[in-house]
Amino acid sequence: MLTSSVWRGTKNVVYFNRGLLLGGTATGLLLLLPAAVTHTAIPGSWAVPLMLGLVVLALGCDVKLLPFRLPQNARQVPSSIVARSDGSGALQFGFEMGTGLRTFMPTHLPYVLVSLVLLGAPWWTAPIAGFCFGAGRAIMVLSAVRLGNAADWDRHFAARKKVILAGCWLSMACALAVIVISGMS
Repeated sequence: MLTSSVWRGTKNVVYFNRGLLLGGTATGLLLLLPAAVTHTAIPGSWAVPLMLGLVVLALGCDVKLLPFRLPQNARQVPSSIVARSDGSGALQFGFEMGTGLRTFMPTHLPYVLVSLVLLGAPWWTAPIAGFCFGAGRAIMVLSAVRLGNAADWDRHFAARKKVILAGCWLSMACALAVIVISGMS
């Protein structure tokens, strides 16, 4: 999973993680306008069922009850990006992964996060949510680098994937509960 040569080496890890944070924040900033519009146009009585419907769809996909995956753009890194040794390739690829434009998603939780931003959380939280998405991806990279061997990291992740995803879903359920209980204000 994390064997890309784009982020090998200390300098590339730093640039890659900066790219992840910048990309996530950029996506959050781009969600500001749609979030403000949906908060104005969609009544709260519709927002909760829409959001919960997407949660059920995403959870159904994650636990393999539904026979499909929501769209993702899981493209390989072009060799022109990998070949850059000045860190700009790692920064660019990190930015693209941070935005979600070029990425593999092991869970459907990013869709739930977007629905939360568009339908539930205050509109101004969009950049914060985007930054947190990028930070979550950066934590994965840093943990792989700290372990020292990407293949070992992949093996450790695969062995703990169900527990990690359950924890992520539990965290998202808590966030959704806070939004619903607070009256979508």
